[in-house]
Amino acid sequence: LEHDGLGRYRDPLNAYGDLQTMTKITCILKPGGFFFLGLPINVEDSIAFNLHRVYGPIRLPLIYRYYHVVELLGVGMAKKPAIPYFSQDVGQYLSKFQCTGSENDIGAWQGRLCIFYNTCYNVDTGRFHYFQSTQRREKPIFYDSKKGMMYGFGNNKDGIKNFVSLASRGEAPWSLIDEQYPLENFTKLHHLHNLMQNTFGSANIGHGLWEDLGSISYSMERMSITDQNLVIMDSTKIPNTPIFKAYQQYVIPALTKNPMVEFETYVKSFHTKHVCFDRLLVGGQLAVFPKPTIKENHGREALYYNWRSKIIKYNGFDPNFVPQKHHIIVTNKSFSMWAHPGAKRHRAIVNLEEVEKFIKLTYPTISVEVIEWQTIPFNKQIEKLLNTTILITPCGGVSMIIPLLPNGAHAIVMDYYVNVAIHGFSIGESASMEGAFLNHVAHVRKQYYQIYGKQDYEFDYPGATNAREDASIIVNTTRLQLLIDKALEEMEP
Repeated sequence: LEHDGLGRYRDPLNAYGDLQTMTKITCILKPGGFFFLGLPINVEDSIAFNLHRVYGPIRLPLIYRYYHVVELLGVGMAKKPAIPYFSQDVGQYLSKFQCTGSENDIGAWQGRLCIFYNTCYNVDTGRFHYFQSTQRREKPIFYDSKKGMMYGFGNNKDGIKNFVSLASRGEAPWSLIDEQYPLENFTKLHHLHNLMQNTFGSANIGHGLWEDLGSISYSMERMSITDQNLVIMDSTKIPNTPIFKAYQQYVIPALTKNPMVEFETYVKSFHTKHVCFDRLLVGGQLAVFPKPTIKENHGREALYYNWRSKIIKYNGFDPNFVPQKHHIIVTNKSFSMWAHPGAKRHRAIVNLEEVEKFIKLTYPTISVEVIEWQTIPFNKQIEKLLNTTILITPCGGVSMIIPLLPNGAHAIVMDYYVNVAIHGFSIGESASMEGAFLNHVAHVRKQYYQIYGKQDYEFDYPGATNAREDASIIVNTTRLQLLIDKALEEMEP
């Protein structure tokens, strides 16, 4: 097949000869028939004209795109050292992994990110399997400062139960068990796969955009891996909510050409006992909002900015676009699924009409727009934000569009008054709900409209007591003007 279309055997020159032959063979095979194919494989694609092709990560997937691959034997294509030493070819039957995060503390599993090579999932038992050589002396796979060298994941109750977390808040512990490599009834998957669990993303755009889905982008950057055919597998049921439908349409395609799948449904669709993954990415789910857990010097700025840019670019806009005239947007938070029954509003601006009128009168040469974001498709939200120089917004999930603002824009974000000590804040303070995240959104200048007491907020319903959860802000226009003027001053050429 590797000679097809190169003219070596006086056949017509045809750059697609091998691919066309593979398509013709699908017409010859009976349903469920087996096709044994031998090809030269290497870490890179190449042609030794007019002798033969060598298949690598680009053309090999095209060869078997219309086939269900049962097993692939031979040289792997990962760009890493592959130097033979042992007399027997056992590499293809061994699992390996690489991690970032603590590799000498088995208990620090919640912050660990790993990629596993050559691991299989047993559909019958519901367990992932890790394969070690049974022909040579046992070797350590992990090191712990207290327990010493650890030689396996175990296959009983005493094994490693928690190795990484599949969810952003440290929930959903995940591990494997030691097992022998399956010799039959398995499917081999060659593209990168990611296993995760959505946490709050089905109902909150901030958690979904910057934690659940954002963490996949961060993980791939941290591990220096790419694959446009990445398969994202949710370990639970994919939520059927409007927000998640928006992710499927506008956000997930920024990561991969493939839709997100439900893990159990996906692995069962192959109808084999074992589903084996060449590369499985697990862990690395970052919690970006809890103030006590965020390390300030953590390299998050580039991760957030690159993810933001991927989303913008996929939706057809230039991530580096900078507006040439001022435009102010004020967020009208007219809906929240978290609102208390009977509440007038939820974490909104109480005197919104007064604020809009004041801005238009005070800055007559600047265009001003009041927007209810939930009424606009996500790609149109991106377009409006990229043309905005000043965004004025309440705190909460509605403010999580701030990273989509252009370079140099300003965001004026409402604080909340702390009357219940929580999240590292003390009673009487003016607290930023998303500050731990926004601190690392470096391309946007944040200004916080601080709340000093009861005169600055109003509870959203009778009987409410928590000013963080159930109060809206009464904006003092004189104080707001200070922040707007500061923003305009800093954007002067």
